[in-house]
Amino acid sequence: MTKNRMQFIFILECSLASIIIGVAYLLRNNSLQAPLNKLIIAVILFVLALCLKKHFTNPTVSFINSIARLLLVALFPATSLTAISILAHPFVGNQNGQKWLVLIISLSVFLGLLVPYIQQVIGPTSGITWQIITSVTFMLLFTLTAETSKAFGFQMSYTDPLVLFAIIFVFFIMMYTMKMWGYQLPRWGINSKVNYWWLLLASMTALLNWGLSAGSWSQLFFHFNLAFARTSLVSIMFVIIWTGLKEEFIFRYLVLWPLLTTKIKSEKSRISVAILISSGIFGLFHTGNMFNGQSILETFLQIFAAFGVGMLFSVITLYTGNIWIVVTLHSMIDLIGYPMTNAGPFSGSMSSYEIEFIIITRIIELIVVFLMLNNHKVQEAFKQTLGNIKSTNKN
Repeated sequence: MTKNRMQFIFILECSLASIIIGVAYLLRNNSLQAPLNKLIIAVILFVLALCLKKHFTNPTVSFINSIARLLLVALFPATSLTAISILAHPFVGNQNGQKWLVLIISLSVFLGLLVPYIQQVIGPTSGITWQIITSVTFMLLFTLTAETSKAFGFQMSYTDPLVLFAIIFVFFIMMYTMKMWGYQLPRWGINSKVNYWWLLLASMTALLNWGLSAGSWSQLFFHFNLAFARTSLVSIMFVIIWTGLKEEFIFRYLVLWPLLTTKIKSEKSRISVAILISSGIFGLFHTGNMFNGQSILETFLQIFAAFGVGMLFSVITLYTGNIWIVVTLHSMIDLIGYPMTNAGPFSGSMSSYEIEFIIITRIIELIVVFLMLNNHKVQEAFKQTLGNIKSTNKN
């Protein structure tokens, strides 16, 4: 299929979504879930789709076009599935079998609509900065498609099929996109140059975070017992898949991988810059918790804590050449290290022990990072990872 035809199909999809949501809004039927804000978004998407071009010579126009592309990346999936749910809603009955049949057909149509979207909107994104912003935006906002659950007769929860669908497909779509951009997929194996004593040191340093739940220094050194998070098995699986895997996939793959392909001549400098930037973004990612009632002090400590562990996880990722070890470590820390509340240690007033523990463990993490970055044998493993990234990089 030609690119012009694919672009025409995408514009047609946006126009149909606008019409469907517009008609539903005019009918004023609450069950169709078409408030005014969704209609406005649908119209904006249609206008952006009409104006979208692949390349502009003028830098200002090119920047505006990139912003338009980013808005399409963020809003098209949820808007298109909203339109599909409006059409499907009259066929949703009370029987589970009927609900599932309608949902499966609707999701099949939705996946078909995503093909032009991926080819025309996400795929042509160029430049390391825009690729990082695009991939992170898509990962964080694609799950908004699950908001249509009610229209299909399901309630929003961990076990909601639309939530599971969104989680699974967001990873597959981004892995396909990274391949389009020329990056290698996350490996399962470990670099041959890895010294397992260094890996053990880095892993044990990360697991020091388990001690945060002790509550006091005396409890930590004399009466400490590990305890799993007090939550359901479904919640545990959700933490593993959507917290540990999602955050590591974003910050140790979607962000770190492109940063490792910058044009800094010195490999050591390129690695250091990539680790600092990706870890800094990982830390700032937690700034949004202030809008959930978290205090400035607790948010600052969480940013600092995330930055420190992000540095360590980035080094482990580069050292081993895969993200799966840090996914496991991240999940273990979340499930065992923070069992006090489902929201974690930063959700309430923090004790002096917790503040001291975070500062001390982050200093230890940064010392380990410094030692590994300046070890010649560790650098050899880093070079293996850089070689794997470059071997399929097209940018």
